[in-house]
Formats: sequence, structure tokens, C-alpha cells
Amino acid sequence: MKDFIRLAGTLCAITFIAAALLGGVNALTEDRIAAAKEEKRQSAMKALIPEAESFEVFEGHEDIFMGLDAQGQAVGFCLNTASAGYGGDIEMMVGINDELKLAGIEILSNSETPGLGANCTKPEFKEQFAGLTVPITVVKGGGANGENEVNAITGATITSRAVVKGVDDACEYLNQVLTEYIKSQGGAE
Repeated sequence: MKDFIRLAGTLCAITFIAAALLGGVNALTEDRIAAAKEEKRQSAMKALIPEAESFEVFEGHEDIFMGLDAQGQAVGFCLNTASAGYGGDIEMMVGINDELKLAGIEILSNSETPGLGANCTKPEFKEQFAGLTVPITVVKGGGANGENEVNAITGATITSRAVVKGVDDACEYLNQVLTEYIKSQGGAE
């Protein structure tokens, strides 16, 4: 019985020390991780709407950022969104230009399969979105030639569809928010 109590006490002490160390490491790195995430978000927005000098939250919608030029005029929007992929959520930034067409997408984080779904971060996939309007259709086998079609990533149709769903949902959400904003400003429907 003494051995059991000593062993249980030792195990509790090791567990407590490990938990304290993990908590300490988390406290030390939390600010750095948040800063790196914010820097990545800012970089993605600048890449999507390069003519913007600054970005501000649009009308209290924390996930919509309006890009402003040097004169303070709107030159586009960026929306932070996520969609469920094969390996988990795919977090992305969707850029929409001042003509309300897609400026492009940037993948901020994903847990997709390396060499397959993780290819959603590659330029040859992301660049297909520039200039499109929604809804977007995913085409398997490299046959996309319609005006709102993108080629699926080979071996990663689920990931391709998840990215397209995220883009479609973001554009639909922005359209809804802008419609409500125009109505609130006394504009036509």
C-alpha cells in the first residue's frame, strides 16, 4: 500500500509539473502567436487588395474589412471565413474588388493532407478565383473553361469544394451585409 501511495504521489507531482510547464510555455508564446496570425491576416489582405492603403472593420462586422485608398475611398473588401475541409477547417481570406468580383483568395491555415488537399495553398489553385463571380462550380479532371469554374485539386475534391463553399458563402454574406447597409442609408433596394 505504501508503494501505491508513493507511486500515486510521484505521478501527481509529475503531472502538476508538466501542466505548469505547459501553462508557462503557453503564456510566453500566446502573444507571439497572436501577432504572427495578425501579420499573416494583414499580409493576405494587402496581397488581395494591393491598391488599399489601409483596412478597417466594416460597420461592426468583425470578419469584413474594407480596403481604403490614400483618399479614404473604398477599393475593395476582404472577408475572413472558414469552411470544413477533409482534414478540418480551412481558414481563408477572400478578396472582393470594387466591382464586386473576386480579387482572389489566400489560405490562412488548413489541416489538409500534405501533397493533396494542402495544395490549396499553391498559386495554380488560388489564382483561378481572380475575376470570378459566385456561384462557382468545381470541375474535376482539368476541364474548367466556364466563366465561373475552377479546376479541382487532383485527389482532393473535398478540399476544392470546401474552398469554393467558403468563397461562395463569404460573397453571399458580403452581398447581404452591403444590401442591409444600403437600405439603412436610405438607398434603393
